Amino acid sequence: MFGFSNPDAFRRRAAGVSLLLAPLCLLLGMVVDPLIAGADEVLGYARNPVATGISATLLHYAWVLWVPGVIGLVHMVRGKGAVLANVAGAVTVLGLINFSALMISDFFDIVAYQQLTVEQATAIMRDAAQPAMIFAWQIPGMAGSFLGLVAVAAAYARAGHAGWWFPAGVLSGMVIWIGGTRAGNQLVSYAGPAILLLVFGVVGIAMIRMTDERWRPAARPPVPAGTV
Repeated sequence: MFGFSNPDAFRRRAAGVSLLLAPLCLLLGMVVDPLIAGADEVLGYARNPVATGISATLLHYAWVLWVPGVIGLVHMVRGKGAVLANVAGAVTVLGLINFSALMISDFFDIVAYQQLTVEQATAIMRDAAQPAMIFAWQIPGMAGSFLGLVAVAAAYARAGHAGWWFPAGVLSGMVIWIGGTRAGNQLVSYAGPAILLLVFGVVGIAMIRMTDERWRPAARPPVPAGTV
C-alpha cells in the first residue's frame, strides 16, 4: 500500500493517512475522556485511570500524527501561499510537538489524586504550572496547534489544492471543540473533532489518491559542480 521503495508514493500516502488518523484519534480521545463523560473535575482522572490513560494516549497520538500530515500539506504549496505555508507549517509542527508532550500530565493527575488528599494534589498541580511550562510549553503548544492548523489549511486552499471550505472547516471544528469542552457540553465537544475528521479526511484521501507527478516538486535544472 505505502510503496516503501517509492519515496514519492510513501511520503504522499503517509501524509494522507496521517491527516485521517490524527482527527480520528482526537475524536476517540474525547469520547473516552472521563471528564467529558461527566466526572467531577480532575478527580475523574483518579477515579477512572484506565479511561484517562487511553484518552491521554489517543490525544497524544492525535497531535503527533498531525505532524507528517502538516508537512505533506506544506510540501504541496508552491508559489501562491508558499510563504504562509512555510511559516505556519514551522509554527504548527513545533506547537503539535509541544502539545503532545502536555498529555503526560494526565498520568500525574491520576497518581496525585489517588495517593494524596484533594487539597495536597491540587496544590501540587497548581504549583507545577511554572512560568517556563506556561510560556514555553502550553501557550506555544495550544496556539501553534490550533491557529497553525487553520493557517496551513488556508495556505493549502490559497494554492488551489482545496476549496476555502477546508480552512473554514478547520476553524469551525476547532472553535466548536474548544467551546464545547469548556462548556462541558458532551455532544458539542464531539462535534468539533467530527468536523475536523471530515475536512482533513477529504484532503487526506485526495492526497492518497493523487498521482506521484502531482505530488513531486517541479524539476529544477541541476546545480553546476563547484557551486553552493
